[in-house]
Amino acid sequence: MLNRLLLFVMAACLGTLFLKMELPIPYLLGGIFAAVACKIAGSPVTWPKNWRELGLLVAGYGIGRNFTADTWEKMTHQTFGVLEATLIAVAVAVLIAWWTARHTSANLISCVMGIMPGGLTQMMLMSEDDPRADANVVVVMQTLRLVGVIVAVPFLVIHGLGAQVMQNNAIVQTTDGTHWLILVPLSFLGAFVATKLKVPTPRLLGPILATAAGSYFWGSLQPVPGLLMMLAQVSIGLYMGVMLDPKKLSATKELMPYIFSGIVLMIGVSVIVAWSLSERYGFSLVTAFLAMAPGGIAEMCLAGMSMGEDVSIILTYQLVRLLFLNICVPLGITMYFKNKSLD
Repeated sequence: MLNRLLLFVMAACLGTLFLKMELPIPYLLGGIFAAVACKIAGSPVTWPKNWRELGLLVAGYGIGRNFTADTWEKMTHQTFGVLEATLIAVAVAVLIAWWTARHTSANLISCVMGIMPGGLTQMMLMSEDDPRADANVVVVMQTLRLVGVIVAVPFLVIHGLGAQVMQNNAIVQTTDGTHWLILVPLSFLGAFVATKLKVPTPRLLGPILATAAGSYFWGSLQPVPGLLMMLAQVSIGLYMGVMLDPKKLSATKELMPYIFSGIVLMIGVSVIVAWSLSERYGFSLVTAFLAMAPGGIAEMCLAGMSMGEDVSIILTYQLVRLLFLNICVPLGITMYFKNKSLD
């Protein structure tokens, strides 16, 4: 317990430093970097999954409250853009997977599962159940993709796209709307129902969908206190950082150039598609980029919150892609590789 407390303090200090540097999602990044630094130094750090999931419940409420009736009306006019962005992201991921499998010892099914954006949990579970997939390759590729994007995107939106972090965004409170403690029944009910329905990543999507429904029908919901959101970000970040295993990274070092070049390609395509979406629908380039970026739904929405961007747009695009990747892509993988050999 003492080691975890020290790890948390280290993450919080790094997060505060990143906040002073005006980086988005500073405390989540602080958690990742603190855990990775300890693992590289050889310290056997761990972070309970239950603590991460409590953080997801808070983040899910914070994200879902941005979805309103007005958001739904706007998004009905952007159906083509949402589907276009999703299909382009999947196509680029498949291209990267094919190229990686062609030039490394990893097989195609492992590379496809490893590079799909937004499907970390589902792809890891599939790799464990399919003997043709190398679970180690999938874990390394998915973890590096997610962490790489989460680290790269904040720098790009700040230094490349001219976004600015709202220093007081995390602590500004309002008395308007339903009290933020509504997150307790909403988040737990949403997570429970999502788990029973076998929705992917239920501890995140359940609270998001339940809170979005509450916001749609009841109107404004108050944001959570800044301290609580900070605790949630640190917990999520620490769990992600702990997932990086130096031994697994060493065992798959031949994949590294292809993973990182794939991340660069994904981000580059995301910028191009984001520019097109921004021009077509009128929201900011930063909002469009975070909506298109191949990171996690929680991380990209939290980044948008910290910069005052339109989180409802980011949420919608990321959510549609996440559902597509966790429902349609697994079916596609199963059908395509159904009669393939283990080689």
